[in-house]
Amino acid sequence: MMRAATASLRRNDDGNLTTEFALTVPLFLSLFLGVLELGNFYILAGSLENAVLRASRFGITGSDGSATPRADQVRAIILEETAGRIPEEDLEITTQVFEQFADIGETEPFVDSNGSGTWEAGEAFTDVNGNGNWDDDLSVAGLGGPGDIVLYQVRYNAPSLSGLFDWATTIFPVTATVAVRNEPF
Repeated sequence: MMRAATASLRRNDDGNLTTEFALTVPLFLSLFLGVLELGNFYILAGSLENAVLRASRFGITGSDGSATPRADQVRAIILEETAGRIPEEDLEITTQVFEQFADIGETEPFVDSNGSGTWEAGEAFTDVNGNGNWDDDLSVAGLGGPGDIVLYQVRYNAPSLSGLFDWATTIFPVTATVAVRNEPF
């Protein structure tokens, strides 16, 4: 009797479709949501890159003659170019002014008297940016003047669209950077 019941169960394929559906749908949904998340990330990255390029093209000209400060105009251009996808309060815009392109990423020169490879209090240094302190870069904040090199850096921590990947990370950092030389204005 037990053999007959077992043989009957082996031949019975009722419920196979439901079982296969239950096993495959989560995989396809995960794949679909993953593609949406990556697509959103790349769309944000592309629009932010274009926004920074357009803002830097405006920034190198000096001004459009309005009473609005250049920094506010640059911010407005970036927000406009991202089509409302990035909330203003979550957008981090940094502009640094350098004398030449080669200065980007360089530290202020110092005399490494103890051979540590890093500047430490008491070691002599050349104050390139004139702020009275040793700095790990040669920049001054701002949009610069005629002929200055300006490094535009924009960062946005994009949240997950679906929340599906919150177990891995709750934010996707999206950044865009461009360095330009201001025109004579």
